[in-house]
Amino acid sequence: MAENCTYILHISYDGTNYYGWQKQPDVPTIQGTLEKLLEKIFGGKAIKTIGASRTDRGVHSEMQVVSFIAPPKYEPKEIFKKLNKMLPDDIAVEGVRCTKEKFSARFDAREKLYRYKIIFQKNSFDIRYAWWLNFEHTCDEIFWKKLNLCASKIIGKHDFSAFSIKQDIPDNPICDIFSARWEKIFKMGFHFFIEGDRFLHKMVRSLVGAMIDVARGNIDENDFFKMLETGERTVEFRTAPPQGLTLVKVFYDKL
Repeated sequence: MAENCTYILHISYDGTNYYGWQKQPDVPTIQGTLEKLLEKIFGGKAIKTIGASRTDRGVHSEMQVVSFIAPPKYEPKEIFKKLNKMLPDDIAVEGVRCTKEKFSARFDAREKLYRYKIIFQKNSFDIRYAWWLNFEHTCDEIFWKKLNLCASKIIGKHDFSAFSIKQDIPDNPICDIFSARWEKIFKMGFHFFIEGDRFLHKMVRSLVGAMIDVARGNIDENDFFKMLETGERTVEFRTAPPQGLTLVKVFYDKL
């Protein structure tokens, strides 16, 4: 009997109609949809997938990495064709490979890159993939400088407990952020890019919401800095909505 192998998938998805990556009973999820189809492909054998990032409800991905162990029944190109034919239009397989080496999409990930998109004018094509901020004076220099000052303070190792959900904070809440920056999209809005070794639950969306509140003058920038230093939420701020967040890329040493 042939030895099992680890299949590695690169998938993209529009998360609008899903309750996040992680499989849940009675609601549609990316993992649940994928595993149901893989079970059919592998003749009724239950397949347990591992995703690089457990994206939240409504969050999108340009390159989610997924691994699972199964008998080498099919060549990667066959899995690629079968899955894309069976998957709904809002989930696509971008690539498939198979390895005999030990590999976990989640635990072997070295770093992840996320993008958060903000638009200033309502657009029927972008509204599913961005946060529409319906207020004036968003492009002035003071607003822009405050955003970038906050972003610069995020870089490095911090206890991000203040920017997560209290009941979901892990034993080790320290994340190492390699880069964090805002980029202007001409007359359209801003993109926020953040890259780090790991992220807490709702951390990116919380950081984005807090930075916007600082830039708008709703909270003081020193309160933002203090929360980064202490890990304690001393002031309340908004959490940015999920549709603006996209997992852009996952980096590995082995791939």
